[in-house]
Amino acid sequence: MPNKTKQAILSHINKIISEFKFSNRKLKHPKECPCYLENKPCHNVGGELNCFLCYCPEYDNSKEEGGCKINSKKGKWHVHENGKIWDCSDCDHPHKEETVRKHLKELFGID
Repeated sequence: MPNKTKQAILSHINKIISEFKFSNRKLKHPKECPCYLENKPCHNVGGELNCFLCYCPEYDNSKEEGGCKINSKKGKWHVHENGKIWDCSDCDHPHKEETVRKHLKELFGID
């Protein structure tokens, strides 16, 4: 890939990351998410939450009960009368800037 193309893509990735910061989304698009209206992020990431990956790309949809492809220790199984289901609501992995950057770079074929 030509360096100019790579730099243009990286610039757009930076714009995407900036646009999807929780602080920007709640101001520009307050009605898109109840969390924006309440000014309460869905996860505490210890920094600026990024909303681009609202749903985790590492969630395993190949089985009915779900699961975690990266075996996050922040998730847990909920057992109920019909079986079990994976709950990753305590996991902040998809909302970290470095995770968003990694997935976008993979999408655009940049290493």
